[in-house]
Amino acid sequence: MLDKAMAPATAFCDFDGTITAVDTFDLLMQDTYGDVWRRIKADLLCFRLTLREAMDQLGAVLTARHLTALEKRMATFVPRPGFLRFLDAMDHAGIPVVVVSGGFLPLVEAVLREHRHRFKAVVAGLPVPQDQEGTRHHIHSPYSSEEELVAKALVMDRYGQGRTIAIGDGITDLRMAEAADVVFARDLLAGLLTERGVAFHPWRDFDDVSRLLVQLGLASPSGIRS
Repeated sequence: MLDKAMAPATAFCDFDGTITAVDTFDLLMQDTYGDVWRRIKADLLCFRLTLREAMDQLGAVLTARHLTALEKRMATFVPRPGFLRFLDAMDHAGIPVVVVSGGFLPLVEAVLREHRHRFKAVVAGLPVPQDQEGTRHHIHSPYSSEEELVAKALVMDRYGQGRTIAIGDGITDLRMAEAADVVFARDLLAGLLTERGVAFHPWRDFDDVSRLLVQLGLASPSGIRS
């Protein structure tokens, strides 16, 4: 593990729709819970529901059978183009990478398991069965706040070394982006930050992120491979 004084920065990277090319959590919840998820999502996007309340509602309907099926399907997804080259560039620059997701930890690990050793930490909500049959779950997180089950800004406080870099795409990344020194945003997150006057760098894939970090002096051109 890098010494805190040695790391020039720490990259905090969302998972669904950021590391993955599509918002896998949204896709799987839509296919599994249909109208229930559509209602929760609509309330989230209108800020009628907090992220923590949304995860509590999902935990109430999440069964062990559903979780197993979700993990199997999640294992069919792969990281977005350029992500592994981005990890190489961060290794070369001495920048630790923390994956922080507002979703379920087993689903994140289904995609990233073989790369797990390359991250300083992987943080997400952990489904804990509430009965022997696994008919409902409590979603646990050691980094929760009043409004977020996984409070990404708290994760930055815990693991941050040097400048903080936030990379995201959605509503779960908003507080993290507002607190970070350098922000890469796309899709919904870019719109939310624009509305709030928060500066960010737009990005399409992780090659864009790597090149921009070189321009900012946080990564070396020699660490970027094509």
